[in-house]
Amino acid sequence: MSTAATPYDAVIAGAGPAGCAAAITLHRAGLRVCLVDDAPAPAGPKAGESLPGAARRLLHQLGISGLEDLLSSTDYAACVANASCWGNDYWTYQDALRNPEGGGWHLNRATFDAALRQRAQAVGVPRYQARISQLIPAAAGCPTADHWLGLRAADGQPTALRAPWLIDATGRAAFVSRRLQGGRHKLDNQMAAVTWVAAAPHDLDRATRIKSGPAGWWYTARLPDGQRVISFHGLPATVAAFVRQPTALLAQFDAAALLPHAIADTPVPKIKALDASVSCARQAAMAGLLCVGDAALAFDPLSSQGMFFALYSGIVAGGTLVRCIGTPALQADYLTDYQAKINQVLATNQQARRYFYASECRYRHEAYWQSRTNPVI
Repeated sequence: MSTAATPYDAVIAGAGPAGCAAAITLHRAGLRVCLVDDAPAPAGPKAGESLPGAARRLLHQLGISGLEDLLSSTDYAACVANASCWGNDYWTYQDALRNPEGGGWHLNRATFDAALRQRAQAVGVPRYQARISQLIPAAAGCPTADHWLGLRAADGQPTALRAPWLIDATGRAAFVSRRLQGGRHKLDNQMAAVTWVAAAPHDLDRATRIKSGPAGWWYTARLPDGQRVISFHGLPATVAAFVRQPTALLAQFDAAALLPHAIADTPVPKIKALDASVSCARQAAMAGLLCVGDAALAFDPLSSQGMFFALYSGIVAGGTLVRCIGTPALQADYLTDYQAKINQVLATNQQARRYFYASECRYRHEAYWQSRTNPVI
């Protein structure tokens, strides 16, 4: 690769919430950092629209006063309650007023991601909108060695970058960490069938709703742009059947009675099949590499913690890297501490996950629920 590569202290692969949080944190500490991603603007909605109220503290750490500092009022709406029908036939409600940090929000996720990228660029973080076409790892055992990256933009123009540190923020794909570590731990086998439909004019429900059923569980929420997201979480074969027959998904959603009105007559766009399993990097922290967001730890959507963890891990990884560069002699300790934080989040989340799935006893003989009560870890 050419020796004319542009040098940085860290190159961040991926420009979603985790990558942008890390970039802003590192830039504010005075380090040379850049973002690399080739993601075009999404043509439609993006999954992952729930942000808990506790995220306000994380936004403050990034110099963002609140969602109103990033988004227009039409791109986010308060979640007034969490409603669940789980383990029995009755709905229970957790009102946002009982949460000291509020009930959080439902977002236009694509707009939120774009706004964070714009904020990172506005404070001075360069962004290369390009694909990583080549990655040459730093020489093992050499603390001053750099990783080399070859980039290729949409127009075909090549670019070369080098840095002693990489941050993998490429989501579940985990492009960088898979390349450097040879794989990833997958702890579960779950998929989600997701679609978005136009909310009815009389649909003013602002709660997050989940309901269990024999073959899996449902999730729905009304979004600020007037659409309603609907997702079903189950075994891959069940989700594949819904993808092939979209009308069946809406018919079974109506039968599950998450809403007081039917939506089966709604025009159905293409249903997306998304990975909804739990997975994690083999090492979230190692010399020259930190993983953030889904690249470090991808949650079961039941937790609704994906976006919060993306911001949290990006900020913590940024602080870890600042310390590693500032005090190289203690690098191993700082990396161990970051890995321990990721491990603790995973352990806590898995404990809560096992509890909630085990609390649904009505369908314990069904294949999906047996897979929930006999997890990999």
